[in-house]
Amino acid sequence: MKNNITVKYIDELVREYIPKNHDKVSLAIEYSLFTGGKRFRPMLLLQTAKAVGKRLTDNAKRLACALEYIHTYSLIHDDLPSMDNDDLRRGKRSCHTQYGEAAAILAGDALLNLAAETLFRGNFNSKNYREACAYMFLMSGSTGMIHGQNLDLFTETKSIDDANQVALHKTGDLIRAAIVCGALVAGATEEETKIFDQIAINLGIAYQVVDDLLDADKCERSFLDIMTVEGCRNYVKRLNDEVMALCDKLPYDLQFIRDFSLENLNRNR
Repeated sequence: MKNNITVKYIDELVREYIPKNHDKVSLAIEYSLFTGGKRFRPMLLLQTAKAVGKRLTDNAKRLACALEYIHTYSLIHDDLPSMDNDDLRRGKRSCHTQYGEAAAILAGDALLNLAAETLFRGNFNSKNYREACAYMFLMSGSTGMIHGQNLDLFTETKSIDDANQVALHKTGDLIRAAIVCGALVAGATEEETKIFDQIAINLGIAYQVVDDLLDADKCERSFLDIMTVEGCRNYVKRLNDEVMALCDKLPYDLQFIRDFSLENLNRNR
């Protein structure tokens, strides 16, 4: 199964670094990590690393796992009563509904810490690894994903620029972490990394637009507050066209990015 990047393969990697405890918080962590996620963020990271470097290193695998830990912690906290107050996640009881609010908070905290632990055990002598680790936490921190959550909770969406900022940070920054960290750890040049970042920005915004279309019956409808359904669909198509054009500028086989972009355009969940 070497280098065969499937959901099952990523599940095995993600499980490898989880502490083998059996307390309530550990059960909440495992429950939240394995509730049927698509794993597309670590998949994008590993596929990018493989496209650029022709192989998967231990550092790339660590980055992919850390990214999934960060993503999962954000979902646990996002579902809490003080945030979105969601009782379900992926059709199952959310972490705080299943294990209680205190255990859910601790599980989220532990996953964020586990991301750091996993990365600190990597090979910092490897080219760009330190930079990739720093970029991942930049994209998930107070100027990245958390900033996006702040915008989503405490600001109004009055323009396309407002909606783009929420989408860029709330959703797009972890996609940026996936693609840019994958490129960095595999040795992409500075100019190539900038193009990968622009690809990820477009993908992230497009992903959030489609999410808004699929969740049109909910209160959080950032793009639908300022665009029609048809306008949103056309916007996703324009973003996809930009992704395709940017892929053409790079000397790698990026069919997986093209496929992801088209699948996002047509997804129904």
